[in-house]
Amino acid sequence: MSLTFSTNFRKNIISFAWAWLGLLIFIGIMSLFSIWSMNRAYNDGAKVAFNNNQLKTEVLSAEIHFKIQVQEWKNILLRGKNITDRAKYFSGLQEEEAYVTKHLEEAQKNCLALNLNKLCKAIETIRFEHQELGRVYKQNLKNGSLENYEGIHQIDQNVRGIDRTLESHIDTIYESIAHIEKNQLFITKQGLENRYHVLRRLIIIIMFFAISISAVSLYSILRSTKD
Repeated sequence: MSLTFSTNFRKNIISFAWAWLGLLIFIGIMSLFSIWSMNRAYNDGAKVAFNNNQLKTEVLSAEIHFKIQVQEWKNILLRGKNITDRAKYFSGLQEEEAYVTKHLEEAQKNCLALNLNKLCKAIETIRFEHQELGRVYKQNLKNGSLENYEGIHQIDQNVRGIDRTLESHIDTIYESIAHIEKNQLFITKQGLENRYHVLRRLIIIIMFFAISISAVSLYSILRSTKD
């Protein structure tokens, strides 16, 4: 009788140990999965936020250099009568034009990486508008005269307003990106919160089953000792 009791008791203890070992392994795996899942969601959100910020930075840089480009154009009209000054400011105009082109191209690459098709088309349109503006500037400078007020005034009249239209379009793009960035941050935050609540419920359920299995195993052991 004592031998039978000892054998049954040993089996129950071993079963209880294996049950707890299995539960600990399962809880450990689920905990690691929860950490991995939250970390992945966070990293994905951080990557999108970084790309959005890069896109916004490129558009802002394009806008800043475009304003400098317009100022260089005005410097040509104001001081272009002197050949040396004209060459200096025309060189500055071309340099700033190249910077704007570069930043718009980078903005379009970032936009394509984010799959913002509508915004990408708008940036592409701005690129063409900027190219056309540069062509109009140079064409009027080539065909006009900076030797007297009438010639300068005529050149200025020919291009009046085209820089404000383009600047307005860049402003609109920048505001759109800021709005998208804000929405994406909200989506990432909501996604993390939802994932947290799901994982928390899952862990609570697992713990409930773990306690239940432990209780059943412990009851079996106590029952075997009673018998």
